[in-house]
Amino acid sequence: MAEDGSIVEAGPEPHGRRIAPEAVWAEARADYLEGMSAAQVCVRHGVGRTALRTRAAREGWRRRDQPWTPPTRLDPWDEGRALEDRVGGDLDRVDYGELAWIAHRRMMRAVMRGDAVEALRWRRVGLVMEAVEAEGERMIEEDEARYFHRGDGIGAEADSADSSDPVSESASTALHPGGGTP
Repeated sequence: MAEDGSIVEAGPEPHGRRIAPEAVWAEARADYLEGMSAAQVCVRHGVGRTALRTRAAREGWRRRDQPWTPPTRLDPWDEGRALEDRVGGDLDRVDYGELAWIAHRRMMRAVMRGDAVEALRWRRVGLVMEAVEAEGERMIEEDEARYFHRGDGIGAEADSADSSDPVSESASTALHPGGGTP
């Protein structure tokens, strides 16, 4: 109270901002839960979008037009759901190429929703999955090359051809006319 007996409202909150009264938040919550967009609720009730989203997350507001999904489950339309069902939780059965394809599909879906940040995140995930797959293929090729070079594979059979083979003898003679080996 002021010296003259009148009621004085509280000053601005820290950083020069005022917090909307609980009655305003109750109306904003009701409008948001009925399906009004966050931007429309903010304009209608004079609250900031960040404040609205923070309060909605903190208090667990869930709009009627969005289905609830447990945080550990995939949405029914998500491509990853079929993959998860197919492998039955066995991550060793997941191919990086499949993960790259799923990331690409999720990126496309984010673009269609207009969520550029999420689209870029999924693009990066897809690129990483493609790089991991390419690295795995390169390592397999190197292992196969080492295997055949060592003489354990089919290539060793060709190197140790039977000396009674006339084709081998004539090739050897043509390469080394003196009869000796180099």
